[in-house]
Parts: sequence; structure tokens; C-alpha cells
Amino acid sequence: MTLDLPTLMVMQSFAIASAGAILVFAWTQNRAEPSLALWGFGHLLVAAGLVGLMFGAIWHQPLWTGVGGGLMCLQPSMIWKATRAIDGKSGPLWLVLIGPLLIVAAATVAILQSVIAPFGMSVFTSYVIAAAAQLWLGRRDRLFARWALIALLAIHALALLIGVISTVIGSTGPDVVPPIMSLFGFIYFEAIVFAIGSAVSLYALIKERNEAVTSTLARTDGLTGIANRAHFLDTAERALQRCRRDGAPVSVVMFDLDGFKAVNDRFGHAAGDAMLRKFAEVTAAALRPHDLFGRIGGEEFAVVMPGCGIEAAYARAERIRVAFAEDCPFGAGHQVKTTVSGGVSVSETATETLDALLKLADAALYQAKADGRNRVRRAKQDAPVGGASNVFRVA
Repeated sequence: MTLDLPTLMVMQSFAIASAGAILVFAWTQNRAEPSLALWGFGHLLVAAGLVGLMFGAIWHQPLWTGVGGGLMCLQPSMIWKATRAIDGKSGPLWLVLIGPLLIVAAATVAILQSVIAPFGMSVFTSYVIAAAAQLWLGRRDRLFARWALIALLAIHALALLIGVISTVIGSTGPDVVPPIMSLFGFIYFEAIVFAIGSAVSLYALIKERNEAVTSTLARTDGLTGIANRAHFLDTAERALQRCRRDGAPVSVVMFDLDGFKAVNDRFGHAAGDAMLRKFAEVTAAALRPHDLFGRIGGEEFAVVMPGCGIEAAYARAERIRVAFAEDCPFGAGHQVKTTVSGGVSVSETATETLDALLKLADAALYQAKADGRNRVRRAKQDAPVGGASNVFRVA
């Protein structure tokens, strides 16, 4: 059984153009995502290229075939550029255009017209493989839709390789209509699946990534990049429950930057922000992978150390205090020399509540401030665990 080649091309170009139009429309609603426009216009161009190839096949005009092939090659090259844009990288314009221009140039040289088909298919394949590789390199975001796009690109590259083989062995050509069950005939239908599937997967990837970013922002302190108060308390409560279930100790450390208000008043908020970021950086580097660290508010920070006794927690808090004091961060053109005070509490079997442990650590922190600042104090564990806190602390 054979299919009429122009009919196949019209059906294919309509499906691909529809997918491209949807992506371009999605881009008009979200101009911050250039990948939607690049991928969408790539589909529209390949649809136009298919029309050019159809006229070339009907009229036996190599120039129409070359122009159609060049337009079609803009699809994989723009898709490659789109995959770069997805991960925030640029795609040089000359790399986007070099493949299509070579195909058009080859179509105008009589001696090369006999190999234009396998050459063009090889260029297509190179761009598609490069696009799949680019998405693979950015796989650390662990977004499901990314893997769907990688799979579609890999299948599309395989189909194009089949097309290269088919043109080389002569099973298709400008005067040969491919049978429906031929190797080359498979490409027409795979291209439709790729156009529609990649459009859906790309849109899903953008949506999934935006949702992930929104979720991260909701959990993260915007200035320091660590957990904000709500997320810290939530994850700390779950860690405490695990320690309680296992009968393991858990320690809590409260930190407060000394003289923070004075720094803000003297050098400005930019210097104060630099101090906060530096402290977060120093502390995060000193903690274990499973320790929890968050900004409670203002210049106050808290750390929960599952499975850690008070002496080990005290020693780690001391290392953080010394490292921060020695760092002397720069902020807004000023060398801001500051210190930090800390308080440590512990529950040997995690039977106390998180709120109680935070209050004990806060009371110890207040004592460190009262003793002269730039020091760490252990909590008095015989203090009332669940009682109201009457701590009054000065910077």
C-alpha cells in the first residue's frame, strides 16, 4: 500500500503548524519564556518547509527542495536554541543558521543535489541530538516533563537516522513515493507525534518548573537562601518526631547577630544584608547534611541537629561563632566587623516539644548576650520546659 506524497505532506504540515501556533500563543501569555516562542516558530517554519518540499517533489525543482529543507532545518536548530533557553543559556545565532544555510547552498550546486536529502537529514539529526543532550545536562531539576521531552527528542533523532539510512540506500527520493510500511514512511507519522507531544511536554515543563520555583520561594528566605521561619518549623517538627520515635537525642541552637541594629544605622541596610548572607553561608558550610537551618526573623537564626547531644552541638556552635567572627564580611563598601551569640538546648530522647526547646535555647542565648556577647551558652535544662517565655533580649 502506498500513500500520495503531497497528501502526506499537507497532513503533516497542518498538524505541525497547529502545534506551533499553540506554543506561540502560549508565549504571548508568558513572554518571560522564550523557549515557547522558539519551539513554536520552529514548528511553523518546518510546516512551511514541508510545503516547499511538496512543491519541489511535484515540480521537480531542486531549489524548492533546498529552500524547503532549509526552512525545515530551522525547526531542529531553533529547538536546540530553545533547550538552551530552558536552562537559562544562550544559543549563538550563527549555530542556529549554519545548518539551514548549508542545506540551501548545497541545493544550488548541481554536483551536490544528489546527496542533498541524506545531508539535510544528517543536519536535522545533529541538532536534535544536541537538543536532547542539552536537556540531559539540565536534568538535576528532576522535573518529569523534562524526561518526556528527552524521550521524544531521542525517538525523533532515531527516526531521522532511519531517514538518513533510507535516503542513502535509495528507498526514497524526489521521484519515489514511500510506501506506508517503509522506513521513510514512518517518519511522516513520527514527526506529527513529535510535534504535538513536544508542544505538550514543553508547556508542561514550563508549568512544572514555575510551580517548583513558586514552591521553593514559599519555603525559602529571600535574602539568605535558607529555610524561612514557616518551613524551618515544619521540617524541624518532623525531625523531632523521628528522633522521638527512635529515642535519639536532638539539639537546638539559637543564634543572634551582635549589634546588628548598630550596623544598619551606621553603614546602611546593604551592609546589614551582607552580614546576614555571610552568616548564613558560614553556618550552612559548618553543618551536617541532615541538620536543619532557618532564619527565624530579623537577625535571628535557628539550627536543629537530630541525633546530636548538647556537647557536640555546643562544639559546632562554637566553630560557627569563631568562623563568623574571623570572616569580617564586607558590605556596601565597608568592612563590617561583627560577632554572633548563641544558645544551645537538648532533649536526650526528644520528648520535649520543639517550642520548649526553642525557648530553652533562646534563654541560653539571652544569657550569652548578658555575659558580654560573642559567646555560646548551654541551656539550663532544669528550666520549665513548657512554661511561658519572659525573655527580654537586647542586641
